This record gives sequence, C-alpha cells and structure tokens, in this order.
Amino acid sequence: MKYLSLLSALLLSASPALADDYLYLQCHTKFSKITKNLRVNKIIESQEGVDIPLISKVDLIDNRIMGAQSNPGWEEMEIVNGVYIFEEEDLENGVTTSISMSMQVDPPGQVTLNILSRDDDVSNSIEMTGMCKEVDASVFEKALKASES
Repeated sequence: MKYLSLLSALLLSASPALADDYLYLQCHTKFSKITKNLRVNKIIESQEGVDIPLISKVDLIDNRIMGAQSNPGWEEMEIVNGVYIFEEEDLENGVTTSISMSMQVDPPGQVTLNILSRDDDVSNSIEMTGMCKEVDASVFEKALKASES
C-alpha cells in the first residue's frame, strides 16, 4: 500500500507535458542560407535570420515526432542518448537534397539542422541552430491550428 501512494504521488507530480507520454518542444533558432553558382564558384545570395520557432510534439514511447508548422503527421525517429537524429538524402528532378538534424529532446536542449540542395549549376545551403525548451501542449495545438489555416 505504501508503494501505491508513492507511485500516485510521482504520477501527480509529473509535468503536464509528459503526463500523456508526449513531450512538447519549442525551439528558437537562427539560420543562415547561402546560394552559390557552382559553375563560377560565386555566392549569389547570403541571408541570415533569427528566432525561427520550431514547435514539435515528441512521442517518447513510440519514437516518433510531429512538427506543428509543416507537414503535419508523425515521423519515425531514432533517439540516441536523449538526442533525436534524422538524416535523409533524396534525388528528384536532377536536384540532390541532403538533410541532417539533431535535437536534444530528453532533456530539451540544442537543435541543429543542415540542408544542402544542389544540381549541376546551383547549391543552396541552410544551417539552423538553436535551443529547445519544454512547453505546454496548448502551444503545439495553437501552432498546428495556425498552420492549417
């Protein structure tokens, strides 16, 4: 009986974001984008920006993640030592795109995203870095609703 009351106390003290086996993260990032003409090895455009929020719902039990802003739907993920790691390479219409991402989810922390797309003439390189923090489910739901409208 003593163990039952201890377990109840632990469950009641769990953070609301983890109460339903989901972790909600908001990551504030900065980015840089470089577009380069590969034929003459010259930078065509260079941009920098700050405070690009990434809002995600992480299912720690089933190892999957859902972003609120784009492409709503679950994506399978691999968590290694509390870090979500994603890598993908795609070739479509002569354009090769490579994506790599790492996000510290348990506990929330640093996020890094690199995207490189290129064809024979032009390359686009995007790098995003930032920090994530745990937020309430309502932040995710609000961002999801805003992206659907």
